[in-house]
Amino acid sequence: MNGKITEKIPYGFMKHEKYDVVVMDSEKMESVKLMFSLCLDGMSLGQIKNVIESQGIEYPAKYKKDKKVGWSLAEIRKILSDPIYGNERYNAIAKEELEIARRMLTLNTRVVGKRMEISALVGIAVCKECGSFLVEKSVSTRGRTYLYYMCGKNKKGKGCSTHKITVEELNKKVLEVMRKEIGDREALCCKDLTREIAIRYLKYVSVDCEGNIEVVWNT
Repeated sequence: MNGKITEKIPYGFMKHEKYDVVVMDSEKMESVKLMFSLCLDGMSLGQIKNVIESQGIEYPAKYKKDKKVGWSLAEIRKILSDPIYGNERYNAIAKEELEIARRMLTLNTRVVGKRMEISALVGIAVCKECGSFLVEKSVSTRGRTYLYYMCGKNKKGKGCSTHKITVEELNKKVLEVMRKEIGDREALCCKDLTREIAIRYLKYVSVDCEGNIEVVWNT
């Protein structure tokens, strides 16, 4: 979409009141930003639907054949996949966030229970052996729960070798590399790797079976 109206207007945009061009609808765009934020925090499409409907965010086509309708998972997925929201013309969603959100839609992961976010490198860290994204796995022993990153393909039982690395260890390794290679004070001073910083600077982190890493930066 280049500004002129040639197709259906995506949610979060509207027709200018005077000209035949598309502009942002600030109120609806806040709802879009919420959807992206929830997706980046690891919520499933169903969980996102529950949150936005509980906050009273109504689906644009509120009624169909006189029957009230709500958000569909397909419509939420469509929004989270649409490159229009990362278009620099509108500056609605950072392109890095859009890319990670689109990856998250391919992963079998979601926020569970009272946890409100996922680990920093989900959707960013990949298995060097097979190229699959690493996903979280929790292991409970002696009354304590430990979080690991492991190959998503192996977790599904579809191949690759069985290998994992603790979330704490991999996050620490990545943060150490960031401190060496970028001069941003925020990355240098933060105690732990946050998801916000990971999305901002990291395109991919390749991890081999021994825990060695290679970093590809956002450009």
